Amino acid sequence: MMKNIILLSALVLAGCASKPYEPTKTVYEPSITIQKNGATQVRVHRAKQVSGSALGESCPLVLRVDDIEVAGLQQNQYVDLYLPSGKHTLSVRFKCALTEWRKSVVLEANGTYQEYETETGAAGQYRMWQTR
Repeated sequence: MMKNIILLSALVLAGCASKPYEPTKTVYEPSITIQKNGATQVRVHRAKQVSGSALGESCPLVLRVDDIEVAGLQQNQYVDLYLPSGKHTLSVRFKCALTEWRKSVVLEANGTYQEYETETGAAGQYRMWQTR
């Protein structure tokens, strides 16, 4: 019995680990995802993980920029944003969330490429941090 549980756990984890790193196809506001002269490129990547994986395609982690829904991210997907100079607020929360809780970070678009990682914790909390 214990062997079966360990084998099943390994298969589930292997399935999560094999999902390729890819751009999202769920874009709500394409104007922010189009490269422009003078804009700062910001990549936001949703980590691959077990928590949140059961919600499925209909409940992506929605990325907002300055309160505008820009893209929906499934596990191990990313979106590239092109932001004008100045301060901007990035925030994430699940599209099907029952609460208004979200995670937000403020960034300074200054012409230098930036990367952010986002995920959900085991207790359902949202996380986002700058990686580059």
